Amino acid sequence: MKPKLEDVSPEANGPLTRFSKARTIANRLGVCPRTIFRWADSGKITRHKINARVVLFDEAEFTALIQAARIESYGHTLVDRVESKT
Repeated sequence: MKPKLEDVSPEANGPLTRFSKARTIANRLGVCPRTIFRWADSGKITRHKINARVVLFDEAEFTALIQAARIESYGHTLVDRVESKT
């Protein structure tokens, strides 16, 4: 028997994961979308292929990657730039 919709809560399944396209994440980070795909090719992040034309990336992975790198840019870290755009 299938659970009823009201029986399933996001809290029970853990936090919801947000996914975005490479262009969206690249705009937020101030890099080229191709950079996002290069990071995926090198294994730094995971790509989630939805179909032949749509590839999504987990936003939490980017936050972790950027925080681990802590790249300095004009007195601000790249994390500061990302957080100010959200």
